[in-house]
Amino acid sequence: MCFAQPAGSMRSSRSKQQHEIDAALHLARQLGAETEILFGRQHIQALHAYALQQAVSTLLLPQDRRQWFWRRQPIQRLLQLQPIYDVCVLAIQRDPTTKWHAIESIAALSYRELGLIAAITGLSIILASLGERWLGIQELSVIFITAVVFVASRTRMLAAVCSALVFFFAYNFFYISPRFTLQISAHQGIITVLAFLAAALIAGRLAAALRQQVLALKQANRYHSIMRDLGQKLSSAVNLSDVAMLAQQFIHHHLQAKCWLKLTDGQQLIAAELSEKAQISAQWSLQQQQASGRFTQTLQDSPWRFMPLWAAKQCVGLIGLDYAGQHHLSSSQKQLSEAMFDSIAQAIWRIQLSQQLANAELSSETEKLRSALLSSVSHDLRSPLAAIIGAAETLRYYHQDVSALDQESLLDTIHLEGERLDRYIQNLLDMTRLGHQGLSLQRDWIGVDELIGSALRRLQRYLPEFSYDLHFATAPIPIYVHAALIEQAIFNVLENAAKFSPLHTAVYVQVQQIDAEQIEIMIEDQGVGIPAAERTQIFDMFYSMQRGDRGHAGTGLGLTIVKAIVAAHQGHIQASAGRQQLGTCIRMYLPIQPQEI
Repeated sequence: MCFAQPAGSMRSSRSKQQHEIDAALHLARQLGAETEILFGRQHIQALHAYALQQAVSTLLLPQDRRQWFWRRQPIQRLLQLQPIYDVCVLAIQRDPTTKWHAIESIAALSYRELGLIAAITGLSIILASLGERWLGIQELSVIFITAVVFVASRTRMLAAVCSALVFFFAYNFFYISPRFTLQISAHQGIITVLAFLAAALIAGRLAAALRQQVLALKQANRYHSIMRDLGQKLSSAVNLSDVAMLAQQFIHHHLQAKCWLKLTDGQQLIAAELSEKAQISAQWSLQQQQASGRFTQTLQDSPWRFMPLWAAKQCVGLIGLDYAGQHHLSSSQKQLSEAMFDSIAQAIWRIQLSQQLANAELSSETEKLRSALLSSVSHDLRSPLAAIIGAAETLRYYHQDVSALDQESLLDTIHLEGERLDRYIQNLLDMTRLGHQGLSLQRDWIGVDELIGSALRRLQRYLPEFSYDLHFATAPIPIYVHAALIEQAIFNVLENAAKFSPLHTAVYVQVQQIDAEQIEIMIEDQGVGIPAAERTQIFDMFYSMQRGDRGHAGTGLGLTIVKAIVAAHQGHIQASAGRQQLGTCIRMYLPIQPQEI
């Protein structure tokens, strides 16, 4: 259900009536209602159109006890429009003094309005006298009608009617025969002054109505312009500090208030010095998730007004405003501030949601990585363990029957397989530690040539017959990475290329800088290559294939782990054919400086 307040009922400029209207709207918001101020010359038609647009099911209207002799009551005019919603009329017990207060408020003119009427009246008399004497103008009523329109365009309807009456008597007294009296000597004069009075009243009423519509349109245009500008800038905010900066900027510029902003998780985005009363009010609002402080019904002694920020039916924070020097908060200011609070809350919730999605994506990558490592324990570790156990048992039980040369060979096997097992365990420990930290990489600056050189030296100790051809297309540059992980990734690709390259052929390695943001590490073997349909599958877990006479059986986890390491560094990896359409080329793209998530 929605409560609406027509703009016509807000014509009075008296602060008491404005305060009562604001209090009624505030009470409706506290009760969970949506408040809307409708602008329109015909209040019933505007209310009916809004009810149809918003699909209102029930419309509550107070019973109008006034008698309308010249037109139907508002409820009758609404029923004449044949509404498709329910119309409930509520009988309201009125204070007997309310009627007299209303009459007094309507009958009272401000000093500004009285001074404007007096000044324009005197100026009109002077202009009419000069025009009659020097220009020979006969229809002096035009000057007074113009004056009525001018007064109506600067004041409200009551002042326009009063000015029309004052100008009527001035015109009759100074320019209708017999002059300087209120008597009229001819019938034509009576018709003239009556026509003047009717024209003045009609022109005044139309001018006052037009002024109200112009003011309402200006107010609505200002509201929508501010909200459109705020929405556009908040949509481009990428972090909470940007939202806080925009909130502080718009609130200070359009609401002339200081701002304080704190999230429900305790993070304070906008700091401000709060008094003891303000701190109590803020603490109460955070706990109860309700408005408090100045211009509210709770803890009114606080100089700050605190409002909870709601988005997706949850409180995301608390915002406080200090209206320095303002003793009253108008309905338009409240409407604008609450709309700005909603936009700020939605922006905060959107950024928090995006951060949660990013964390979920990182957690998913971590889980994939840990799954690959756990699978590596049961597959990659089995082969070196079997070789070490077999060689050790042979030396233990058959060392008397084994020659010294064979014993040396078994010891070499134990050593090589032990180093192989050490590589797997080190990789496992690094990646497991990485997974527990939620992909919080311990990065540091290190040269690409150092990483590749260390991986090549490790591989040559494991495969003495391994040879390579290293090229740097550009001067080696440092990159900001987790050195141990990137070295392990390069080592895995080099080991894979060495296994599938023919004997006595070198593995081609090239490093080049693609642009100012990333580098490319290319490792190419001289094997038979991989079919195009399978180049994306080699990075899948447990995918392996036999290539050539020197095909080695593997678990299919090496490139899977490499892809996970590169992805953790915000890079990517791809496989393609070699330069001469022979062999396989693995390209790893790594950012020089990682982007902030």
